Amino acid sequence: MGKKKAKAKFYAIKDGIGVKDIIVTSWDECSKLVLGYNAVYKSFRTEEEAKKYLGSVDVEKVKEQAKKGMEDRKIKKETTRSISIRLPKEMYNDFEEKCSSLNLDKDKAIFMLLDEWLN
Repeated sequence: MGKKKAKAKFYAIKDGIGVKDIIVTSWDECSKLVLGYNAVYKSFRTEEEAKKYLGSVDVEKVKEQAKKGMEDRKIKKETTRSISIRLPKEMYNDFEEKCSSLNLDKDKAIFMLLDEWLN
């Protein structure tokens, strides 16, 4: 089987290392302009979408949202602990089906079960 041909992408860089409002066509080029910097960028399938993004995005708003997201993740990491368990496939499938029938997120269901059991 041959290699799968990568789809063309357009990287719109609103604010990067020494650049503003440019479009590049490779991750190699994009990464050199955004990694290690508080950059604002996004990939698109078409050049038109990339141009539209450059004309509409508010850099300060994006950076503020990113900052808030990082602060929220830091607080969550400091105040919570994750657990990881392995279940038999049949049990997991039954659990998944039950959550779906109740329109309940699986993580929320586990949290509710633990909370009920512990309290």
